Amino acid sequence: MQAFLCPQCGAAVKFESAGAVMVVCAACRSTITKDADAARATGHMAAVIEDASPVQLRTRGSNGARKFTVVGRLRMAYGEGAWNEWYIAFDDGTDGWLSDASGQYAVLRRLPDSELKAPLPAYAKLSVGEPVQIGETWFLVSDRRESRCIGGEGELPVNAADGWTAHAADCRKGNAFATIDYSDGAPVAYVGMSANRTDLDKTTLRSNEDVAETTGRYRGNIMPLDCPNCGGAITIVAAMATQVVCPSCSSLLDCSGERTEIIEAHKRSATFKSTLPLGALGKFEVDYRIIGIMRCDVPRDMTEPAWTEYLLFNPERGYLWLVETEEGWSRVTVSDEWPTSVTDNHVVFRGKPWPKLYEYGSKVTAVFGAFNWRVRKGDTSNVTDFRGTRETLTREQTAEEVTWSVAQPLHITKLATAFRMPELAAALQAKAIASAKRSPFSSDDDDSDDQFNPLSIAAYASMALFVFSEALTWAAIFFGVIAVWAPLLILWWKNEELP
Repeated sequence: MQAFLCPQCGAAVKFESAGAVMVVCAACRSTITKDADAARATGHMAAVIEDASPVQLRTRGSNGARKFTVVGRLRMAYGEGAWNEWYIAFDDGTDGWLSDASGQYAVLRRLPDSELKAPLPAYAKLSVGEPVQIGETWFLVSDRRESRCIGGEGELPVNAADGWTAHAADCRKGNAFATIDYSDGAPVAYVGMSANRTDLDKTTLRSNEDVAETTGRYRGNIMPLDCPNCGGAITIVAAMATQVVCPSCSSLLDCSGERTEIIEAHKRSATFKSTLPLGALGKFEVDYRIIGIMRCDVPRDMTEPAWTEYLLFNPERGYLWLVETEEGWSRVTVSDEWPTSVTDNHVVFRGKPWPKLYEYGSKVTAVFGAFNWRVRKGDTSNVTDFRGTRETLTREQTAEEVTWSVAQPLHITKLATAFRMPELAAALQAKAIASAKRSPFSSDDDDSDDQFNPLSIAAYASMALFVFSEALTWAAIFFGVIAVWAPLLILWWKNEELP
């Protein structure tokens, strides 16, 4: 470790990583490089906006048996969003990177040129979704884009004092992750594995309270959160994301810079009615808040029904999606693991084949709230669903990026329980009544009030047990359900009509 005094302000600065060539003074933001045994100020680094990441300088983590410490950060941005590249120093003296994008992590180390089995392709020849060989492994290109450095802190292995533009491509296969970096002309490969929050020492992460208090702020300055178009107030949740749609006038605003800027202005317009409201709090193991809602349909096909997607956020768990279609609800998570094989008819995922189910286009028709990437009305993508035993694997592809997500069916009863919303309970009751009319229990000439139909009462009582399950024991719920449904099952078994 080398220690110097900042030539600009005199504060103490340290070089802990042998691979670092620059350090950002925490006191005055000057960028300092080592020149023999002296330190030289070379410029100034923009402050890093505090996002929802729990990682910070001095966070400890592990990559298999190797331990590392976070010693620096670059905040990178592109046209649709931003992410963190944390520079890490391993305990064995080597270095690497911890990629941190909306709660998805990967630990990467440079692949020596001697281990490349084939030349890396030129940047212009890479296509999203196409295979590429890096070392011994064939990957699929997951994204290809130009990005720029918009801030940094700590020690860094590159001189980014005057800003830094990067051309790179990320590649995936299973849990393997690779990046081809073209920033210095000749391509360089970094390889590793996707990581989890559990790979990071929780005692060295930012607390949930710290994330909530500082998200969207610069050190010492609170980010303006008034809409520049209409003056309407934007909640602090908006600053957790790169962009936000003003709830008052529907203008698309950029929150990635020092001030909120208008990307696309709109006149005041009526919002579409969603089942779940923006800002609602739902419990899925932990509390998540709905921060963004968008409505999508299949472009140029009016026969296909539209659907609604809800983006939820928790400071510790990150992001979660809920998708509402005419067929029901799904709980969706972006997958850190990719298929190991992809063909036109099926993929191999988690060691098993998943046959193709549907292929269709998607178009955003309305969007409100905050998102962790820039989404606009009119955005389109190609979507392919693959069927699993109880889940659906979905590939969403644009010209710049491919993402994979896993959807699990979510019963409306669990949804009502999570959000404790009477409206959902009423919807469940109405659905149960409609189902009862079509069931063998009901009679065509039954003119009794549906509200007092035994099946409706049983369905409503069961829903109530689940909605208030937190206040009951599992034994109470179990025997309560039996008490509600047993008489009806006995009648059905005897082929008797319901009273």
